[in-house]
Amino acid sequence: MPYLVQIDCVCKDERLSPYERIQRVGGPNAPDVPPPDASSLLAGLRRRGLAIKDRPRWSLPVDEAITGVLQGSWTFFIHYNLREIVNVEVATSPAGRPYLKTEVDHDTPDQLLYLPQCYQT
Repeated sequence: MPYLVQIDCVCKDERLSPYERIQRVGGPNAPDVPPPDASSLLAGLRRRGLAIKDRPRWSLPVDEAITGVLQGSWTFFIHYNLREIVNVEVATSPAGRPYLKTEVDHDTPDQLLYLPQCYQT
């Protein structure tokens, strides 16, 4: 069963096409949900009993987020119109490249592009 994870910010490059503009996605860590950017090294250290403190926020390159969705590891969502939850899905650009968009977007990832810029914590 995939983990349900919120995206509330993106890192984007304004020079690229809308399908390639989003470079990273990020969001808050939730209790009892492993952060999507938890590395296999950290997972191995946790299995050995070492206490590893998770950061309050996660950040992930968009290609890794796409891979995680396609493999069934994560289901991402955003808050839309303050009260609605909208799923994020993988789509294919006209050039054949996979990208993330919300289920309410027609073609380009407009709702994700409207999210604020992620900042490292």
